[in-house]
Amino acid sequence: MRKLIEPDTTNENLVVCDNPVCDFHIPYKGCDKDLSHYINVPCPDCGENLLTRADYNNYIALMRYVDWINKWFSWLTIFYKKDVKQTTVSVHCHDGYKIRKEEL
Repeated sequence: MRKLIEPDTTNENLVVCDNPVCDFHIPYKGCDKDLSHYINVPCPDCGENLLTRADYNNYIALMRYVDWINKWFSWLTIFYKKDVKQTTVSVHCHDGYKIRKEEL
């Protein structure tokens, strides 16, 4: 059965530097699930922290919530039409959640 919320495997960035003037990012490779090795690592470009413990905990909580939704509500996908537009939502975890929605 399909998932109600499917991970975006075309996501371009896994970790993004939180400094607004720095554009450093770590590309998503499709197999990176463990972000714990980026906690408190300085950015190679500007020296700021790449991933704080609080942001990591927010990410883990969000992923657990998505997994819970998929476990209990994936049956709703049987009502989906095949030609329905999909919506892409990207979430940036830094000092809370910043959500951006795009229609495909």
